[in-house]
Amino acid sequence: MESFETIQNKLLRAISESTDREKILSLWEFWNHKNSDFSVAEPNSFYNSEKPMTDEEVEEYFKEEEIVLPDYIMKMIERGMDDVKNGRVVDNEEVEKYFEEWLKD
Repeated sequence: MESFETIQNKLLRAISESTDREKILSLWEFWNHKNSDFSVAEPNSFYNSEKPMTDEEVEEYFKEEEIVLPDYIMKMIERGMDDVKNGRVVDNEEVEKYFEEWLKD
């Protein structure tokens, strides 16, 4: 964030260079208003504007859905699981060896 002095200088320069009478008068009225609140309010979060969820809504929101995969994907998964069960897997070293041989060709 900019320093206080920088902001102050920019504000003074903007006021002195401005030719907009209404803006300057509005700023003057704002500055001299007795009930001026110079505090910075945080923007309203949309979470504050929402009503809390009921227990039923929470359960529905987090309910797990059953995902039905196409048959060809299920067969691929089953083949992969069978390969793992039967020890037909390739470890990282073997993959690197095959890759290096492939690069030589």
